[in-house]
Amino acid sequence: MNAPDPAPLPAHSLSRRLRIRTRLGLAFGLLLFLLMGLAGLAVHRLTGLSEALNQIVDEQAAVRDSVNEINRNAEAVARKLLVLMSPDDELRLAAYPEINSANGRLDDAMQRLALVLPPGPRSERLAEVRQALADYRASYIDARDLIENEDFQAARALLGSDTESTLSLFVGAIYQLAASEERAGTAKARELREQIDRDRTGVLAICVGALLAAAGLAVGVTRSIVNPLKRAEDGAELIAQGQYGHRIEVDSADELGHMASAMNTMAMAVGEREAELRRLADIDLLTGLPQRSRFIADGNRLLANLPERQQLAVLICIDVDRLKAVNGVLGFDAGDALLRGAATKLASLFDEGAAACCRLAGGTFAALAPVSRLEHGAALAAQLREEVEHKLSWQGQSLDLSVSLGVAHWPEHAEDTETLLRRAEQAMFEAKRLRQPVSVYNPSAEAARALHLSLLSDLHTAIQQDQLRQFLQPKRCLHTGRILGAEALVRWEHPQRGWLPPGDFIPFAERSGRIRQITDWMLARAVRTLAEREAAGLAPVYIAVNISTLDIQDQTLPARLAALLAEYRVDPSQLQLEVTETGLMSSGTDPIAVLHALKSWGVRLAIDDFGTGQSSLAYLQHLPVDELKIDRSFVQDVNTDPRREALLRSIVGVGLGLGLTVTAEGVENEAELAVIKDCGCDLVQGYLLARPMDLTAFEGWLLTTS
Repeated sequence: MNAPDPAPLPAHSLSRRLRIRTRLGLAFGLLLFLLMGLAGLAVHRLTGLSEALNQIVDEQAAVRDSVNEINRNAEAVARKLLVLMSPDDELRLAAYPEINSANGRLDDAMQRLALVLPPGPRSERLAEVRQALADYRASYIDARDLIENEDFQAARALLGSDTESTLSLFVGAIYQLAASEERAGTAKARELREQIDRDRTGVLAICVGALLAAAGLAVGVTRSIVNPLKRAEDGAELIAQGQYGHRIEVDSADELGHMASAMNTMAMAVGEREAELRRLADIDLLTGLPQRSRFIADGNRLLANLPERQQLAVLICIDVDRLKAVNGVLGFDAGDALLRGAATKLASLFDEGAAACCRLAGGTFAALAPVSRLEHGAALAAQLREEVEHKLSWQGQSLDLSVSLGVAHWPEHAEDTETLLRRAEQAMFEAKRLRQPVSVYNPSAEAARALHLSLLSDLHTAIQQDQLRQFLQPKRCLHTGRILGAEALVRWEHPQRGWLPPGDFIPFAERSGRIRQITDWMLARAVRTLAEREAAGLAPVYIAVNISTLDIQDQTLPARLAALLAEYRVDPSQLQLEVTETGLMSSGTDPIAVLHALKSWGVRLAIDDFGTGQSSLAYLQHLPVDELKIDRSFVQDVNTDPRREALLRSIVGVGLGLGLTVTAEGVENEAELAVIKDCGCDLVQGYLLARPMDLTAFEGWLLTTS
């Protein structure tokens, strides 16, 4: 059995199989064919109409000429008939040839007229004319015979009656033929005009049809191009929005179909690459552990799926100690090896799916694990620390890996993984600050940090809006009893919290770097106070201002301070800068250059809280300082502890031996003062003498003690 012939493809399906250029070429070719056909038809019809019109004109002209010729010859014959009736024989004989010639021309005209007229009714009318002509000639012959027989009377009677009548009938027939031909020509011309109207209507209809066909063809070709382009554009927008699973419909084999296929291929490739990038974005390439976002998502799923009997979990934040030192000394390859080792140890502690772990950043890792009791969390932290801390050999170097851990409990400390992680990180930072191996999150510490953050944001406003206040605590010379100076202390009059002591904002100001702004404010306020006192003619009293570790690392401080003193025209020796011994020792850069620059401007320098740091006497002798201030811890209860007294005497001896003024801080009772005097201190400062006070109270106090 023969297979049936395949069904013909629809036209639109066939067109989509053609390339666009082929489609456009065919469309333009068809339009050109229509235009050429229309032009050919118009030319053909116009040519036919022109020929028909010329034929009508020629026929009318021929008929008119023939009729005119017949009329002339008929008139000539009629005139000659009158001659025949003349009694003169010569005239009659001369008239016969002329009558015969006129009759011959009349026959020729009739013959031409017969050739012009087409068969049909018009030829039948010509037969009537010929019959009238025959009647006329018969009568003429009879009359001529009578004349030849010299029967003139009968001939005249015949010529006057029958012959003239037949000639009139002949002429009338000729005129009727002419009128009939004129009407026929008019009718034919009317038919020709109607034909022209019909042809014009037909041509217009064909033009309209051609225009509609062209419009339909244009619309079809346009749709075959625009619709796929619109689908491709819509698909591209969806792909641009990240819907890489969207596929553009491919319903043609032309260039647009190829483009849509290419865009689908591109979307699939981009989707696969983005999925891979998302996967890689969630995975730390160095350790292979998840990163923060993936860890938070995994942790939330883990907590949500915990069984009812196991509704406790711990999140442990682990930070590798001394990673920067390893990177700096041995290079980043060594640091990377250290991190990979820590990650391997961390991942080996947990079964897959039983816990979640990740690398947060740098040398910081995190692990979230369910526990049945919180005590198990502490044990897990200890086990994790024991496992992760190990020796690592790197190119012959032995690296000791140590870590600091922060622990947060779920759900006690937070309900979700992200908050729990943040609090475990805070606990880890606290462990590092306290140099402890493990620290558990403390909500009260969080409240203190929140307060510090709030105050930190307010501190900038406080400096700008002059909320800080300068308080002065006097310093008395034990040798003369005079007040030689005062230490400037800062207080903060907070608009909502009231008076804030330095301990509430100075420590975090030092950690955040805002201490420099406070120092600048204190220096400006102290210099202005010195200038005001000098302008008022008051007794000179130097003012001591504390500067921080960050300040003595600032190479621009000497020049800024010199400009400030010059602006207020204050003697530099009236200003003293105090820096703590701990600050000197913890300075990242050698502060001696800055201190020498300050000293060169004539500013007095003092070491504050001496004895609490770890400075050596060799280091001390290189410092360009004028005063040594002994910390309160060596003065307190010195009168009751002989060993403390002996230590105080040694410190005073060192200071005096170096040629420094020695000041005892924090003197609170007369018994302590007596021992301090006996040890040889130069100056004392403390609550026994006076508490810190504002400038107005300080001036009043000076008046009462002078």
